[in-house]
Amino acid sequence: MRVETIIIGLALLISLAGCGAQQAEFVNRDEIDELIPEAQTHVRKVLDGAGIEGETGHFGKPTNMVLWERLPVHYHGAYGAFAETQIDEGADEVSTLNVSLLEQNLPVEPGQTLAWISGKYAGQASTAVAALNEAGNQIEIDPGLSVPPDAGDRFAIAPGAVISHGRKLYAEHCQHCHGVTGDGNGPTAKYLNPRPRDYRLGKFKFTSTGSSVKVTRNDLSQIVENGIPGTYMPSFKLLTEEENHAIVEYVRWLSMRGEIEFKLIQALRNDYSKEAVDSAVASARESDSKLSSSEARQNIVAEMDEYLTGDWVDEFNDDTKFLADQWKQAEDPSALVIPKVARVADTPESRARGRALYLSAKAKCATCHGDAGLGDGSQTLAVQKNPTTNTDYDVPGLFDDWGNPLKPRNLATGIYRGGRRPLDLYRRVHAGISGTPMPAFGTVLKDEEIWDIVNYVMHIPFESRDQRPGDGAGESVPASTEVATVAPDESTDIAN
Repeated sequence: MRVETIIIGLALLISLAGCGAQQAEFVNRDEIDELIPEAQTHVRKVLDGAGIEGETGHFGKPTNMVLWERLPVHYHGAYGAFAETQIDEGADEVSTLNVSLLEQNLPVEPGQTLAWISGKYAGQASTAVAALNEAGNQIEIDPGLSVPPDAGDRFAIAPGAVISHGRKLYAEHCQHCHGVTGDGNGPTAKYLNPRPRDYRLGKFKFTSTGSSVKVTRNDLSQIVENGIPGTYMPSFKLLTEEENHAIVEYVRWLSMRGEIEFKLIQALRNDYSKEAVDSAVASARESDSKLSSSEARQNIVAEMDEYLTGDWVDEFNDDTKFLADQWKQAEDPSALVIPKVARVADTPESRARGRALYLSAKAKCATCHGDAGLGDGSQTLAVQKNPTTNTDYDVPGLFDDWGNPLKPRNLATGIYRGGRRPLDLYRRVHAGISGTPMPAFGTVLKDEEIWDIVNYVMHIPFESRDQRPGDGAGESVPASTEVATVAPDESTDIAN
């Protein structure tokens, strides 16, 4: 069974020209080098068709992209399905289509291309949109069709327009830091601290969703628009809404590609790494002394080929469906972290309760952020364990899931990378920060307790030195600091 048989619908291929004189290429994860060459070839074939004549894989190349319809990405200007309609008998062609638009990212205008991505016309020559009625449920096309499509046949208007635009904008604004592959290793990256985000794990730190939920489109859009304070990620407020959206879709696409690449390598790593195959060859020769190393290796490769044309297909199918469902789930309103109660009033009493929780064994904030919130807690001096290798890091301190050293936020600066609204801080405490040691406290603390911590944390930048824990402060914040309230009560905005 060929890999392409698991693609849902038609994988549209779009070519992007003019993205620089040097041909951009995706870079594989370092872990691919651990696999035997035949396994490496399989990974590259599935992803990009790299080095394989006539193959484009499921993603293609940066300037020759495959639009895999299984992934929940806004590829097209508009996307919809043909609805069953009455066709006049005797008509030479069908030029008016009753349709249901499922997604619209750009205005539908005369002259745009309409391509069928499923059904009897899939893969055939495209037609042009002549007009769209005001209700948005009837499209005129030119030239018409000899016979009507079947009900449910899907089409795209301006196919690939969003993702191709996103790729060009990404190459212009993002690639020098985040890299062609989205691996956070562009030519500028080595000069930056913190390092640019590596999208390939599918993890983004600052989200509005629960601790185990993907990032939303809106979260990424806000980061593109506002940047990340305290880092080299700038604001791109001058981009139009359509440009922002296009970049977000391309970043999501890169993330999904990276996650699928990781799954591919993991599926082959245990049995078909160079080390595993060498060990299996030695074991086979011990059992049969007449068996040569070459023959033993050929048998193992044959077993791999059988696996890749059998059980692996279903496993890959299930993995990609699960991944797509995760990204879809993030867009469901139920995935958002919404406080169940309005913000607790920012009073000296609330801040005192917040500080007590901050210092307590229940919340343990001080173990990382320090008693005074300066980012110098005891965990910054402890040796942590690398979850990937299950060995201790060489140096003490905290690390993120990308393996980068991580210093807890110095709360006294008043710089909050995930946003400075009370709601933003609430979400950081409730859901944690994905990809970092910052845990989720939504199941440990009550909403009122989280709000007390938020009120205290937002007050830390305005404390004098002698009011901070460890500097002679008492157990309550003096009433005289009431003047340091830093934000109005936003409870009416966040409780609904």
